[in-house]
Amino acid sequence: MPKVFPYHPEQDAPAGHDYEADPQWRKKPLTPSQLQVNDVRLETLRPDRGPMLEINERATSTLVPDTAAYTPSASFVRIADATSNPIEKQRFTNLEEEYGWMRHLRLQKYQQNAYDDGDSAKCRWIHCSSKFPEYLAGLLWALSDDLESVADSMRMLDAAIQRNTRFSKHGKYFAPFSQCLARQTDGSSKETYPLLVSVPFMDWTMQGPTPPLRFQVDRREGFLSSRSSAHILRSVLQHYYRLEDTRDREHSQVFAKHKPWNTNRELDLKVRQWYGHYPTGLNVDELWILAIDAEHIVTFSSNQTWKSRWPPLQLTSRISDVSFRGIRNAYFRSGEAKEYTAITHMMASLSGAVGMMHRNFWPDMVLCLTDRYAGRMGHLQYRLHRSPSTKLVMDLIACQEELYIVIQITEEQIEMIQDLQTTLDTGEATTEAEAPSPASRRRVSATYGDFDEYDSPRRLVTRRSTYRQLSTSVLSDPLAQLLDNLQRELADLRDLRDNTDRLVNRTIQLVNIRLEDHGKAILVFTVVTIVFLPLNFVSSFFGMNFSDIRDMDRTQWLFWAVAICVTVGVVTSSIVLAFSGGAIVEKMHMWRDSRREKTLSTTTVLRQIGANVGEHGFRVYGTDKDGSGGTSYQSDW
Repeated sequence: MPKVFPYHPEQDAPAGHDYEADPQWRKKPLTPSQLQVNDVRLETLRPDRGPMLEINERATSTLVPDTAAYTPSASFVRIADATSNPIEKQRFTNLEEEYGWMRHLRLQKYQQNAYDDGDSAKCRWIHCSSKFPEYLAGLLWALSDDLESVADSMRMLDAAIQRNTRFSKHGKYFAPFSQCLARQTDGSSKETYPLLVSVPFMDWTMQGPTPPLRFQVDRREGFLSSRSSAHILRSVLQHYYRLEDTRDREHSQVFAKHKPWNTNRELDLKVRQWYGHYPTGLNVDELWILAIDAEHIVTFSSNQTWKSRWPPLQLTSRISDVSFRGIRNAYFRSGEAKEYTAITHMMASLSGAVGMMHRNFWPDMVLCLTDRYAGRMGHLQYRLHRSPSTKLVMDLIACQEELYIVIQITEEQIEMIQDLQTTLDTGEATTEAEAPSPASRRRVSATYGDFDEYDSPRRLVTRRSTYRQLSTSVLSDPLAQLLDNLQRELADLRDLRDNTDRLVNRTIQLVNIRLEDHGKAILVFTVVTIVFLPLNFVSSFFGMNFSDIRDMDRTQWLFWAVAICVTVGVVTSSIVLAFSGGAIVEKMHMWRDSRREKTLSTTTVLRQIGANVGEHGFRVYGTDKDGSGGTSYQSDW
């Protein structure tokens, strides 16, 4: 078999075009410099072990010509074929003028085997480091190849965005969901593409302003606010407290409080080498996945280019170097011939996003999510054995609160992935070669099983499966493996939460025990004060420098008689008020209420008597001659 080397067009790519200097490109919401394009191809990097699936990054300047900024008149024929509604035509015209150039990013040739030219691929992955919902409609219109159903897909996209958009004090965000954007007709098989998925995922950050972004920067990046249409990055507290300002509580996060590198020199060197910055914050980001068809998929997330690409801390690097290789290696170990489609890459993207902070997805990770919370709880438990206090209770409750938020996010991820699995099972969408594709050119291509001369030795397959394997994939189904990893992480997080509950209860008990000792000391101090305070008062009274007190001829028995009587009276009054003060006050209130009721009842009787007299007239005493010597007049109304 001849030796075939992979084709990397970015190596021969000319210098990048300055899109900001071009007035035509400045009118576009997105330019090629803001997108990252990757092709999933069969490559023969190691001829002795056969072809392997690899991800090759393509330079967008080699795919999009400079003249693509001008909208050709032929594109309006496409609008007329898509819809007859004048309102939709106007909208599609605007989308064509702003996003029509992205049609150059479509695959021109589907790869059948490892010997096809470099322009072919099995799947093209486009990543946009920005989260404006209007970009979804633009990319769906530009990359869609099915003009008969694109209008219906656009309507369903608008409905999905409106139905799943949530509002908060910190900006808009999507509820986790998966939505098929194809109109389903009765009596026909259910379509899978286009498919839109949104899922929240956790990622680390640093306190204070982050370093400047390196590339793929949206020109509107500096104008993001809670009032814009963009879905901006939020902290884990802002994700949960949607209507509250949490800026004064961000410094008390577990990631900000727990700094194990301060006491461990070896760990400090690892963190500096791996992260580049100390991970002192936890954020909640969103991943949007738009699968156009079986060969094209688009992902959206916040710009993370201030992080390193290797170690793969950026989301795109994590997907291409960790989760993709885990799925690829699982395909090697399985005996089934499977095809890599957009659905497969959707699973790889989900695995790379939701597993960003979890050890079950990334065994070589330094300071994963569970390690940070377990280390913080270990420190709080050490403080518990030394000196339990109410401050310790508040710290434990704060850690417990964050664990509840993390568990809630993980449960939302599991629920969304289960819904996606149900959608794919209902539509009979698989990652095998019979997966549906809108392109009629698609044929059953060569897979790993077609290269018998390389796959026949079993030991080569075993050795091949460990090639740069940073993630563990035991199951052959990527979606089942993703759910299994998440459920194991959820079990670990729930164990930490239960341990936190026990620590909180134990700390409260120890604090109450200490309060009992404090209560005894206060009781002794109170008794001594009650006994000696009257004596001190009497001594001060008899010691006043007045003539009538100074010149008394009485002996000290008068002092003791007065002091003992005052002390007994004060002690007795204190005891009565301490043990029966509440009952006495309650009886006083009852007496006052009963007296008020009697007064009201007497007033009511007098008013009734006056009303009865008023019915027959009124009498003026002192005018009629009666038995009492008075004179009375009676007048009837």
